[in-house]
Amino acid sequence: MNNCPEPSLQSTLDISSVMRLLNTKNFTVKQFFTDIPRYAILSHTWEQSGEVTFQDIQNLDVARSKAGWCKVENACARARRYRFDWIWIDSCCINKESSAELSEALNSMYQYYEDAAMCYVYLSDVSGEYHPRNAKSNFRDSRWFRRGWTLQELLAPEYVVFLDKGWERIGTRRSLRDVVSAVTGIPVDVFEGRIIDEYSVAQRMSWAAFRETTRPEDQAYCLLGVFGVSMSPIYGEGGVKAFMRLQQEIIRISDDRSIFAWVASPPTKEELKKKLRQNGPPAKAETRGLLARSPYEFRMSGDVQASNVEFIGIKSSYSFNNNGLHIHLPFNPIPSSSKHSGEPIFGEPIFLAHLLCQSTRGGSHLTIYLQKTSGHQYVRCYPDEIFLMTSLPPMDDVRELTVTERLVTGRRVRASNTSWSTSQYEVELLPSAWDFFHQEEVFRLSKISRIDEHTVSLPSELRFVQYLSQKTGDYFRIARENGRPSLSTHYRSIGGSIPGDTLLGELDSGNYIMITSEKRGDSQEKIDVGYLAKDDPEIHLWTGPLRLPDLGVIVHSMLSREGYDEHLEFQGIFPPDPFGRITQDMAYATVFRPHSDDPKECSHPTFRLLTYRWDVSPFQSYIFHVAFGLQGSSVWTDLVVQDSYSHETSENVWKSYLDFGSRARKRLKGEGFAETEHPYYYTEVVTAEIKRTENLQLGDYSLRMYLKGR
Repeated sequence: MNNCPEPSLQSTLDISSVMRLLNTKNFTVKQFFTDIPRYAILSHTWEQSGEVTFQDIQNLDVARSKAGWCKVENACARARRYRFDWIWIDSCCINKESSAELSEALNSMYQYYEDAAMCYVYLSDVSGEYHPRNAKSNFRDSRWFRRGWTLQELLAPEYVVFLDKGWERIGTRRSLRDVVSAVTGIPVDVFEGRIIDEYSVAQRMSWAAFRETTRPEDQAYCLLGVFGVSMSPIYGEGGVKAFMRLQQEIIRISDDRSIFAWVASPPTKEELKKKLRQNGPPAKAETRGLLARSPYEFRMSGDVQASNVEFIGIKSSYSFNNNGLHIHLPFNPIPSSSKHSGEPIFGEPIFLAHLLCQSTRGGSHLTIYLQKTSGHQYVRCYPDEIFLMTSLPPMDDVRELTVTERLVTGRRVRASNTSWSTSQYEVELLPSAWDFFHQEEVFRLSKISRIDEHTVSLPSELRFVQYLSQKTGDYFRIARENGRPSLSTHYRSIGGSIPGDTLLGELDSGNYIMITSEKRGDSQEKIDVGYLAKDDPEIHLWTGPLRLPDLGVIVHSMLSREGYDEHLEFQGIFPPDPFGRITQDMAYATVFRPHSDDPKECSHPTFRLLTYRWDVSPFQSYIFHVAFGLQGSSVWTDLVVQDSYSHETSENVWKSYLDFGSRARKRLKGEGFAETEHPYYYTEVVTAEIKRTENLQLGDYSLRMYLKGR
């Protein structure tokens, strides 16, 4: 879902309102007030036009004329194949012409997805040609991973299967959990069953930081279910007000101070130009309150743990009143290690206020800068920074204060109908495995029920079914262990005690057999059996987890000059980084330490190259290539500045740092500072510096570029 809001309810709430479901056989919509049947649910991205609406589905001739009918028809066909009589599709199961119904749906949809027996994620822009762990796969580039509404559609259901543009199975959320984690920034533990309520507010906000919505208010509304709160939608109030209302609702039920652990967005290129025209060089940062203005401001907060309020005991509560947020915060003087030490020279002093939160990366303690305005009133200054302290600051100066807001004009408890345990399995051999046949009377336990030539039913009294290859003599066994399917070959038994929906086993011939299981609408389970040849180029993608990068770096999309910053326009990164994040103000990129078994191609690069464009005037532009990486134990960087007419591509510049390239010496020196002449103004130099950060951010290192006079 995309343009339609999603809801969120607390775990104790029940859906007492009406729920519409679409019949998968005759495409009629029926209302259910109680006794809602088992249903599948569709998650998808909305196209520009042509989706089948609630009004359209009342007349099938009209519905079939819409471009989105193919999606509805294929979703129903998939559900019917797995014995579901009912499916929920947001576009045609919500009457969006009714504002009351839209509001009700917004506050119920998280539970709709949570209670579904199976969620089908349709990726209309993804080809299943390559395994998602293959660098050539476009799975990670899908628009579905960038939309705001699809976050809770990823988190809420118990079972999720991804389907490609041809409606073929790609894999499940569990079997692809490492890839999905790399794409979304959501910890793998979430996809292994850990409830989301165990994560801090800041962490959950960070999962939405790089997602987009069509309407600005939906940046807030799409997160209601993730935080278990409800509120009425007010379209037209603006994204900032909606997001502030969301935070106030969260504060009503949570004392987790990580909600204040955000980093302000720097001004956009257009805002910089406007301020330059109006006031000359802009100030580095404005003052703010304690509330963020969008999920994007939590982009650096993925490692922030929930606050530990035991440090201040009964002073841990906080609340809103008509002049701001009333709170107790431990105050400390600014240490000399902060670049703001000694500021301001004039005016009220600035303090570090401890949020009582720590980062999981290094255990650093999070502090923010506050400045008194009058009496007990404070504002947050330098809101684009959260200063990290290596040790717990003193708690002997806990102040009662009000921080003024500048307004701008768990997975929960599940229903019992989606249990892992299944009494009966239907086992189907896919075409790749048609060489195998089942041996009906192994140990004479029971007669197997044959459905067709390649499909059998495994009843509850039969513990296993065994298959034998007519050509190779390979055999494998699918058994029932602890209510779950397991796969046994000559080498070992897999599954059973470990929940999973994809199992891979090696056969005597060195080839592989793979089984995938999926829930059905009749409480049974479908098992598909496929055969993989040992020389399949993607076999290692099935047998091994995704390798994670060793170093992450934030590269700021600014060229800092004395007094102000110039915006640099991001052009690209080479090699492409599946773990990276690119926004208007920064790029997050990753590299790997070299391993002896790494392939020759750059699938795990030890350095990357980011390319930017600097438009000095409508007639003059420059290209900045900034390289960084790991060389032994050192982190290094280098900078190449060229005229925009240069024909040297980013790939060629990157290759010049390889062992026999013209710039290899720069990499081998392993220096964290680089300097080069400005190609036009010979009195200026451009520098790049990479160093370990003292502020909250993605990764451990920060890379900045400067323009200085000689």
